[in-house]
Amino acid sequence: MKKQSGFTLIEVIVSLFLLSILSIMSYQAVELMTQLNFKSQQTFNNESKISRALQIISRDFIHMKPRRFFDGLSDMEPAYITDPSDFGIRFTRGGGPSVKSNPSGLRRVNYILRDDKFVRISWGATESPRQSDGVELILMDNVSKVEIAHLDANGNSHPDWPPPNAPSNTGKLLPRMIELKISFQDETEVSRLYPGVFSN
Repeated sequence: MKKQSGFTLIEVIVSLFLLSILSIMSYQAVELMTQLNFKSQQTFNNESKISRALQIISRDFIHMKPRRFFDGLSDMEPAYITDPSDFGIRFTRGGGPSVKSNPSGLRRVNYILRDDKFVRISWGATESPRQSDGVELILMDNVSKVEIAHLDANGNSHPDWPPPNAPSNTGKLLPRMIELKISFQDETEVSRLYPGVFSN
């Protein structure tokens, strides 16, 4: 009798079983690599966005000017002021382009935390926050808290500005140094120190 050649049914079943396991493992490896690549790209995008935001903040602080600002209600705001009830800082910034509507290049900048977003709003020197919404830019998302500290001329730190018990004629007073700390919902945080402009 001739000896039969070929695979038995059991060998075929075992081969198919091993092939299915290899296919599943390959799919899981590809899926894992895709997820890692997506997370890496997302992290890179977030870090790039934070880096751009910090550059904008740095340029704003570097170009601070000891100039008070008309608030649109027949009153003048100090050159730099915080909101004690919630995070918010407003100050006058120079270094902008000289255009017909704003030949001085001065702008009023307002940083706020709204709906977990760190927002920058600015107005030209000839505009009024009471009459214009300004130019709004969302700098960062998923922000849980923003803390700020100001160093005065005597080396004392204050969370709000102008400092408590400051003389009434300190409308042009600027902090000697500013520390900004931004906390995110993923429990990471960034902090920066910015030199102020000597105005006293």
